[in-house]
Amino acid sequence: MKHLLLTLLSLSLLVSMPLSAQEERQFSPDLLDDILSQIAENREQEEIDETQLYDDLVYFSQNPINLNSTNRSELEKLQFLSDIQVENLLAYLHQYGPMQSLYELQLVDGFYAQDIRNLLPFVAIGKVEQKTPPFRLKNIFRYGRHEILARSDRGVETKEGYRFLPEEELQEHPNSRYLGDPFYYSLRYRFQSSRRVQFGFTGEKDAGEEAWSKENKVFDFYSGYIQLNDIWKFTTIVAGDFSASFGQGVALSTNFGFGKSSMVLNVTNRNDGLRKYSSTGEFNYFRGVGATMKLGKIDLTAFYSNKKTDGDTTDGFISSFNETGYHRTPSELAKKNNVGMQTIGAHAGWASGIFHLGATFINTQLDTDMQPMPRLDNFHAFSGKEQTVGSIDYQLRWRKLFFFGETAINDQKGIGTLNGLTMAPHSAVNLAIVHRYYDPKYNSIFANAFGENSRVTNEEGLYIAAEVVPFKFWKFTAYADAYRFPWARYLVEKPSYGYDLLLQSDYTPGSNLSMYWRVRFEKKDDRIPNSTTTTPNIAPYDHGSMRYRLQYSLTDNLKLRNILEWSYARRGTADGSWGRVLNQELSYKFSNFPLSIDLAYEFFDIPEYDNRIYIYERDVLYAFAIPALNGKGNRYYLNLKYELIKNLSIYFKLAQTAYIDRDLVGSNLDEISDNRKTDARLLLRWKF
Repeated sequence: MKHLLLTLLSLSLLVSMPLSAQEERQFSPDLLDDILSQIAENREQEEIDETQLYDDLVYFSQNPINLNSTNRSELEKLQFLSDIQVENLLAYLHQYGPMQSLYELQLVDGFYAQDIRNLLPFVAIGKVEQKTPPFRLKNIFRYGRHEILARSDRGVETKEGYRFLPEEELQEHPNSRYLGDPFYYSLRYRFQSSRRVQFGFTGEKDAGEEAWSKENKVFDFYSGYIQLNDIWKFTTIVAGDFSASFGQGVALSTNFGFGKSSMVLNVTNRNDGLRKYSSTGEFNYFRGVGATMKLGKIDLTAFYSNKKTDGDTTDGFISSFNETGYHRTPSELAKKNNVGMQTIGAHAGWASGIFHLGATFINTQLDTDMQPMPRLDNFHAFSGKEQTVGSIDYQLRWRKLFFFGETAINDQKGIGTLNGLTMAPHSAVNLAIVHRYYDPKYNSIFANAFGENSRVTNEEGLYIAAEVVPFKFWKFTAYADAYRFPWARYLVEKPSYGYDLLLQSDYTPGSNLSMYWRVRFEKKDDRIPNSTTTTPNIAPYDHGSMRYRLQYSLTDNLKLRNILEWSYARRGTADGSWGRVLNQELSYKFSNFPLSIDLAYEFFDIPEYDNRIYIYERDVLYAFAIPALNGKGNRYYLNLKYELIKNLSIYFKLAQTAYIDRDLVGSNLDEISDNRKTDARLLLRWKF
């Protein structure tokens, strides 16, 4: 019966979902659009590091997962899959045995047309691997692959920070000019031999930083790593720069975190364990050694890190960490690597069948006292030289129910706990529920867990989400998140409340056409800017958006994308304001010429900063553009990829924003005396 269904499904899909073994595997940039646009909006006050997410997608597009030999840990690295989808796929393989075709994915509960299209670039069907091949040193370089990426960026217009200043004025105002040139450049080298051996190096200089000085030699930031997997009883060994994540991230997670998005069921931490750090972010990582050993049903992990990090120590103590990584002026340079940070961490996990239990410990010591700025929201913030955090995490899978959670405590006796449930009561219905409570006294330097804020502290909330497929081609997703902040937070000097709602409908009738409608609304207490009252004026802040996206293929080589989005914002009793964006993107790949092109045009009319709209843009490898559009004007960009010779490619992007409501762009040292801002980006990629 299974093979009869499979034959019928395969015949029906030959037209709608063609797949050729000779076709180059490329994942859709719309995956990143779905994930990153909303995360940028949710976490607007911090820089998003997508490198780890992108690393996994690029790796599995080049080294597809064999579905007949896969496991939960491997599938969970495809973060666009929900926990329910991973569990359903494993259950199908257990019940029916090895798959005969990728089209068989349609028989798995919870996998719909768009989900399968997203998955196809990363998976393959092969023979069942009985055991991991033995590790041999002689095969490391014989079967390994090298990759070098060299990138340079430059803004075309001259910013205030690069203008000439007389020596007398520069001595009087040393921070009125950038120390370096306006070029950004980076160099990455990577080596990988299957998944057993990986090592690499990264060097980066931001625009405005000096290339040659007493502090810098070519680059401002250097990073390197070595990672070994499945060596004897060690599942992972890392040295150099690495990240770590355990449980639900309440105590420890320096990896990419989803947050709230239209992928409403993706609510768990999916980056468990130690892994190499290859990003250019200069704060959220460890530098040292670590290892994970497997002894039967027990996993034991230990790591040690000792590094210098950036902090403001103007008054002899640390008032804040500097997480931007910028060292462009004397004041920024004075914060560079002036805080010693030593971290010891350990995790023990026990798994038996449907149950997993783990415990995490992390201790961080600073060489200078931490004394946050004296604000009400910092009353419970971490202070002193040492912080210790411990946690217990669990997972329980029973039939179609998946329970998960983590509870942590720090040395201030603050409690942080997150607990959730995902379930599939029907093949067409999936649900998720998450409750979190982070005491105002709870904080952990390296925490990154699900929530409204980017910091895991001072928050309580209940999140409920559903995914429903009522009939063919249609999928409806929704979430509701109600939260409160028991203590004052930044710019809101009292306890406050809020809620966040999302509803999205997807229509995917075939591989050449897909569209969705999304409505989102959020209401929370916030400060009214420029208030005339002597005390801060806190009032409700409403923000909503509506987006329609249409993507279609006119030919196999020509794809188009349209986005219409409206945003609404209102503070207090003031009149609300509306903003809108019209986006048109065209992508073309030549058949007999190694060139692909992305062209995009956007018109935006967004009168207030509160109405800003985020739209993900295609870019060169390992560069991520999610500009916050506001004001009135146009934005357009050209993105090119050309293969010079085999394994040597060049990427180029030129983007410009032209405003029609202003004569100055930017502020302070980034101010441009023009109504437009133009950026150029060039990247060379060599694989050998």
